[in-house]
Amino acid sequence: MASPPLALAESPLPKSPAVSVTRRNRHCWSELPLDLMQSVFKRLGFADFERAKSVCSSWQSGTRQSQPNNQIPWMILFPEDKSYCLLFNPEDKEKVYKTQHLGDDLAKSECCKTYRSWLLMVTHNGRDRGSGSDVYMLNIFTHERINLPTCNQLFFMPRILWIDEETKDYLVIGIVDDEKVLSIKKGDDSWKEILLFPGIERRPMPIEEEIPQLVYKDDKLYCLNFNQVHIFDFSGVAPLLVFSTCVKECVKRLLDYPRWIPKYGDLQRRNNMVVTLGGDILIVRRKMLLRRSFTWNFKIFKMDSSDGNKWKEIFTLGDEAILLDLGITVLAKDLEGITSNSIYYNDEPDENLHYNDNVLVIYNVDTKKIEQPQEFVSSSDPFSYACWFLPSFKRG
Repeated sequence: MASPPLALAESPLPKSPAVSVTRRNRHCWSELPLDLMQSVFKRLGFADFERAKSVCSSWQSGTRQSQPNNQIPWMILFPEDKSYCLLFNPEDKEKVYKTQHLGDDLAKSECCKTYRSWLLMVTHNGRDRGSGSDVYMLNIFTHERINLPTCNQLFFMPRILWIDEETKDYLVIGIVDDEKVLSIKKGDDSWKEILLFPGIERRPMPIEEEIPQLVYKDDKLYCLNFNQVHIFDFSGVAPLLVFSTCVKECVKRLLDYPRWIPKYGDLQRRNNMVVTLGGDILIVRRKMLLRRSFTWNFKIFKMDSSDGNKWKEIFTLGDEAILLDLGITVLAKDLEGITSNSIYYNDEPDENLHYNDNVLVIYNVDTKKIEQPQEFVSSSDPFSYACWFLPSFKRG
């Protein structure tokens, strides 16, 4: 059962019993100066921030001028044909939050990417992609919306969203084909075509691996395309290739399968690129095993710049966790609601599965076991999509 809208209702605080002035605690927490309160509040996660509101009336008032410091990946679920989303915070498994109305066209739109509390949404006009696609960005908490120019490319897959929450500067990048991407940033009135991989040699591979993997971090676009990793600097007027290396050592692909797939064995492989907090590049190779449980097996490789940029398998992420669909790592040490040395990913459903079927998964690198926190979310409505995201509660 979904909770009330995310803007949580504030119930009246219970009256405290009368206390004589002589017995009054000189170090009462309710009398903390506002700047000290805010110093406390900005260190709290979402669940603790909500609890702090009920400490006393002065704390409740102080929280109105602050926001929680969320470092926990949440789940966002899109009920089919609905104009709202459901949100689940693993830090507080007793609640499922329901957003307010997010627009009549939400049900017709597809969520392609998230960045903090912003969604990158696409609405395909007509029955085929050739009719053009309407693209917009939407903040699920503030309801801010930024409409982008219609994209008329036949094949267009938005893959990068970045936005500065204060200035609202933004960058959106979508894949057109193996060689080109389209990009748009604040101030542009149309999409710009960028030729990143001129004359790239195509090789046969499964359809899910034909699409380049893109990660954007600190003005740099990281691209995994076929057997190469490229880094482009986007801080200037035009993208500049600053680094390129081969990944043949760790990227494995399948030969074309016959129409008949064996009952047991490998179903498919996928390769993802991840950029760590420290700027290291990881290649995460996952292989689905055709057993009764249809589980993924993971291997993680890291580029060793001290040894000729060779790729070496690693067996721990330390105090970090991977958010695979976002292509980043986050610090997970001593934080309730997130497990370090783990991989958070979307086990994309096939034609026999649905997004209600626990497709959001946490893989523990140590134990090689998976956790399915989506089982805590109960809803009578089927979901059209679900993913992990890292919400921010900053006010612009």
